[in-house]
Amino acid sequence: MAYEGAKVRDVVDRAVSHVWSIPEFQRGFVWKATQVRDLIESLWLNYPIGSLLVWDSGTDSVEERNVTDGVRPVWLVDGQQRATALGILFGRKPYWWSDASSWEETIRKYDIRFDIEAKEAPFFWVANAAIRRAKGDRYIPLRKLLVLDVDKRPKDRETLQKLAKEIKIQGLCDGQDAMAVYSRLYEIATIREHDVPVVVIDHELEDVVEIFARLNSRGTRVTEADIYLGVVAARTPTWVRTTFLPYLRDLAESGFDVSPNLLFRTLTGVGAKKVRFKEMSDSFWNSDSIEPAWARTASAWNELVARFQEYGVLSNDPMPTEAALVTLIAMIDRWPNDKFEPLMYWFLQASRFSRYSGSGTTTLEEDLRDVSEADSQLDAVRRLLKRFEHERPVDADDFLRDYGDSRFGRFILYLLIYRQHALDWDERSHRVGFEGKEVLRDFRPQWHHIFPRKFLEEKVSADAIDALANIAAIGPTINIRISAKDPMDYIDRYKIGPDKLKQQYIDPDVASMTVANFSEWLAKRAQLLADASNEFLGALKARIDTED
Repeated sequence: MAYEGAKVRDVVDRAVSHVWSIPEFQRGFVWKATQVRDLIESLWLNYPIGSLLVWDSGTDSVEERNVTDGVRPVWLVDGQQRATALGILFGRKPYWWSDASSWEETIRKYDIRFDIEAKEAPFFWVANAAIRRAKGDRYIPLRKLLVLDVDKRPKDRETLQKLAKEIKIQGLCDGQDAMAVYSRLYEIATIREHDVPVVVIDHELEDVVEIFARLNSRGTRVTEADIYLGVVAARTPTWVRTTFLPYLRDLAESGFDVSPNLLFRTLTGVGAKKVRFKEMSDSFWNSDSIEPAWARTASAWNELVARFQEYGVLSNDPMPTEAALVTLIAMIDRWPNDKFEPLMYWFLQASRFSRYSGSGTTTLEEDLRDVSEADSQLDAVRRLLKRFEHERPVDADDFLRDYGDSRFGRFILYLLIYRQHALDWDERSHRVGFEGKEVLRDFRPQWHHIFPRKFLEEKVSADAIDALANIAAIGPTINIRISAKDPMDYIDRYKIGPDKLKQQYIDPDVASMTVANFSEWLAKRAQLLADASNEFLGALKARIDTED
């Protein structure tokens, strides 16, 4: 580890020329204009702005494009937001700014100006319409001053002197002569010469992973998967930006807004049959391994999304667990043409028994090993099922739990209702999850209290009020409008007829129920849902039991 001092102008130069590199997966610029303003004010006041951390990654450096001849880029580990902000203040676009068309708009949005007349704070302003309309040069854009190298370039010094004279001619800075005004402008212009501490590390990749894991930037933890995704970006230039991230966006548009880390784990699960990145062969991260593995992974994801839609799983939002998707993708990749019912059965039971609630990485490694060693899809599913008590039936008590604490309960409740082709409770009577005949991408069920909470409060226990058996899965629009009154009120008002109620496993007599009947009604519906769950799971499991 080494320490060096870089000038502010050096930070900008290195960002623009790609002497410092940024992983392609890294988030974009997220600072507010006020944060950019505060950064320049801190530099002007000689306050510390924190050190920048860069990694001289050797052969693992990120893709080398737009690099100054003879200079190998290093990875800016911590400091992207500050370096980008400085580039904006200088009016110079960092190489990692991907959307060139938005640069001018960004310059305008982050237009920070120095008030030459200010005698006390605030000295720096985010330009608004009034400031931009102000006559003369009272509010001076920072980029107009920071680009001037007044100590080394005589023309820049002349430019600053001319500006000071113009300010006086405009009648500004009363009580100061042109030399005093020049001195104030000089203080701003020479911020470019202030020192910024830089820490350079040349550790092995495993150590850098740990360093990253301990760094937090605005509350967003950098994960191990982030690091290795950056390594792939280094060895397969443009792949992350042109292939991986666009597919991630495509998944989100189809309803599955998964994290880059999960998508990346499905890639390693398919290509290396592992999710412990440190244990993978170094050659796996090269393009000749990553690209074919990715083609298989994307194909498996496409198939999974299509199969999920058949069951009404239109987004990842209601899922009890997303970690199980890694194992599902691995099985679909190996047996792409097999039936989905056995996989759906495993997925539901793995969710029910919280298969990935403990040490998720260890569990995933075990399951991926089972998949890789299996002779067939059914063999793989049977191996996986041996790891928990999937034979135990669902009982009524499972639906007497708090709906907020039971992700699996909410999930299977929704699946059962979708399986019934349940109509939503609005006046249009579209099927839940649909808009007319079209399936809704990214549909997220809303959890409605059949007996409204406020109607039951202080009359029955809170546990009973929030029990899954008192919940219906409906669309978001009607859920907002149903009032907290007697069930008979909204059932009659919205014409929620017997068929709609039966589709939700609700006795049509619910409208005539009283608080005195609630416990009995709740127990009855819990049993109906338990029976329906077992029938559903049994239908999915039949293929596992009957075929070899």
